[in-house]
Amino acid sequence: MEHTGMGKLLCQMAATIAVLGVICAWNVHRADERVAAAAAAGAVDLPVIMYHSILKDEARAGPYVLSPAALEADLDYLTHHGYETVTVQMLIDYVDGVGELPEKPVLITFDDGFYNNYLYAYPLLQERGMQAVVSVIGEQTALYTESGQENAYWSYLSAGRLAEMQESGVFEIGSHSYALHDNAGRKGCLKKWGEGQAAYEALLTQDTQKVQRLLAGAGVTPPVCYAYPYGAYSEETEQILQGMGFRCTLSCEERPNQVLRGDPESLYLLGRYNRPSGLSTTTFFERALPGEDG
Repeated sequence: MEHTGMGKLLCQMAATIAVLGVICAWNVHRADERVAAAAAAGAVDLPVIMYHSILKDEARAGPYVLSPAALEADLDYLTHHGYETVTVQMLIDYVDGVGELPEKPVLITFDDGFYNNYLYAYPLLQERGMQAVVSVIGEQTALYTESGQENAYWSYLSAGRLAEMQESGVFEIGSHSYALHDNAGRKGCLKKWGEGQAAYEALLTQDTQKVQRLLAGAGVTPPVCYAYPYGAYSEETEQILQGMGFRCTLSCEERPNQVLRGDPESLYLLGRYNRPSGLSTTTFFERALPGEDG
């Protein structure tokens, strides 16, 4: 009886394993189908990396300050692993069906527009034939264009430097608002509590137009990409910026992206991985790049 019971149990276990095997194979098949469908639709994985200030002074290292040596290691890692930098315009051309993307694209972004980006990041990118987008705070650009001061610790990029960086083909210029990055009374460019809709739309539109006029006046192509101050956005901000002709918006949410040919919407609210100090290049990119294990 015991042998008979054991035989039944073994048969049941074998049947269960067989069923599980079929289910597993079906799930793998469905996953492969989804990947194939995405590829057929022209879906491309796009990691976006977010940098801020670049300084040699290790005492200043932190969540938004990285050393030039660490940035150099990051850029070499990307090259070694087959990634090629792309511009926002390349992404726009791809979704519009008039351009192609490399097999492993990556978008490198710098927020705020610190002068130290020119001092340290610009030559590192240029030496490697790489590109990036720097999103500037308009009032800071205006201030340092007027003063002419250039200091790695506290200066921002002047309009002249931005024109030089764009002309080189190394940097695209994006918008990070004109005067909505001081967090005074509102969170970034979000609507304040109790603020009227018409007044809010006028404020965000006028603030954004000031950046466009400032840069255009310096010979810089007006931005088509907007990086949200503090990563704060809403359905309203998206509607207003898209209505103004912006083709790409950058969030601060750490998540992967897929860019789809024929789908301009796939360039809005791109997720980005902030690059802090205190992590090795390998550790950071294991999180920020799809399928990379160092």
